[in-house]
Amino acid sequence: MHYERVSLARRGGSWRMSYRAVYDAEHKGDRKWATIGAAASRAEAEHLAAEYLYNLPRDPEDERRAEAIEATEGRMPTVGELRRDDIDHALAVGAIEKSTHAGYCRHVRLLGDLGEIPVDRVTAQDVQLYVDSLVEDGYCSETVNHMLWTVRDTLELASFRMLRPPLDLRRIRAPKHDRPLPRALSAEEKNALLAALPCIRGPLDAIVRLALFAGLRCGEICALRWANVDFNRRTVRITSAIGTLPSSNGYLKGPKSPAGVRALPIADGLMEGLERRRAEQEARCREAGIPFADDLFVVGDIDGAFMVPRYANQLFRTFVRTFGIGGGKCGLHRLRHTFATELIMSGVNPKTVSSWLGHTDPSFTLRIYVSSSPENLRASVDTVNEVMALPEGYDGQGSELPARIRGQEKKEPEEEPLPDAEAMRTVKIISWESLACG
Repeated sequence: MHYERVSLARRGGSWRMSYRAVYDAEHKGDRKWATIGAAASRAEAEHLAAEYLYNLPRDPEDERRAEAIEATEGRMPTVGELRRDDIDHALAVGAIEKSTHAGYCRHVRLLGDLGEIPVDRVTAQDVQLYVDSLVEDGYCSETVNHMLWTVRDTLELASFRMLRPPLDLRRIRAPKHDRPLPRALSAEEKNALLAALPCIRGPLDAIVRLALFAGLRCGEICALRWANVDFNRRTVRITSAIGTLPSSNGYLKGPKSPAGVRALPIADGLMEGLERRRAEQEARCREAGIPFADDLFVVGDIDGAFMVPRYANQLFRTFVRTFGIGGGKCGLHRLRHTFATELIMSGVNPKTVSSWLGHTDPSFTLRIYVSSSPENLRASVDTVNEVMALPEGYDGQGSELPARIRGQEKKEPEEEPLPDAEAMRTVKIISWESLACG
C-alpha cells in the first residue's frame, strides 16, 4: 500500500494537493486533501508534494483496509470505464461513426486521474480540481468546456443506471466558452489563390476548386466519384464522405448529416478543373492499358483507391507554403469558410448558402462560417450613407413635420379687433363693496 498524488492546484498564495491510498492495482482509497505551502513554480510545488507523501505516516485504517480488500468482479466502474462503455455501445448500435468514436476515445484518455475514480465516489470538488488542472495545462476554453460536458454526461449516465445519486455540478467554475472567429481568406489572399490556380496540376487542382467553388468538406472531396459528376447538366451530387481513423487510412461513410446529401450546380471555375482532371485520368488509363470507369474517385488513383483527407490537407499546405498564401499556414477548410463568406457578403440568401454547405440550420452557417473582414466593414459605409440620406427633391409636403423643418414660413396669428369705445362707456362697473351691500 502506498499514497499517490491525484491533483495539485494553486489556491491563493499556497498550493493544495489531493492524494489517496493505493491498496492494489484495482482498489484505491478515498481522496484526502492537504496544503503543502507556498511555491514559486509548479515544479517546486510538485517536489514539495512528493516529499509530503514520502514522509506521510501510514494511516492504520488504510492499512487494515488494504489487508481486507479482495478482488471482486462486481466492483464499481470508474468514470473512464463507464464513458468508454457508453461510446462503445453507441458505435455498436450505429449511433456514431468510427471517426467520432476515435475522437471520443481521445477524450477518455484526457480524463486523466478523474477517469480513474469510481463513479460513486466522484464529488463536485473532484470535478472542479480537474477543470482547474486543464486550465493550468493550457487547454483552450472550448476543450475545457467540452470535457466538463463529458464528465457531466457520464455522471448522469451513472445516476440513470442507479450507480450513484445525482451530482449537482452547476457551481463548477469553467472558463467562458469563446469560439474562435471564422477564418475566411482576406480579399488579397483570395486573389493570390485565384492567380495561382493555373499553376496547379494533378489532383490538387480539383481539390482546391471543389473547396473554393463549391464549399465541399475535405472528406466529401475525397469521396467524390465521376459517376456523381454530370457535365451535361453541370451538377455534382454529394452522397458520401471519407472518415479518418488514427490506426488506418480511412473508410467510406455517409455524409456528416442528412442535409449533406445534396446536388450542387457547377461553377465555371470548377467546370474547368473537373474537365482537366478527367482528361488527365483518362490519359493515365490509356497509358496503363485499363478502361476508364465512372466508379473512379475524382481525386483518387486509377487503381480505384481514394485519397485520404489527411494527405489532401498536406498537399494543400505544401502549396500555400510555396506561394506564401495565408502566411503559409492556411488549411483546406478555410476555403469552405471563404466560400460561405463571399456568398453571404454578395447578398445570397443564408438558407441557400446553408444548402450549399450541407447544413440543416442557416443560423449555424451565419454563426460559424461567415466572418466580417475590415474590407466588408468599409464597403458597408456606402450602404449606410445611401439608406440614411433624404431622397432628392423631397420637400416634406403632406407630412406631419413642423413647418420650420418643411421650409415653410410660419404664419403670424390674426389680431382680434379691440372692443368699441362707446360700448365700453356704457358698461356699469360693479364693485365688490356694492355686491356686499346689496
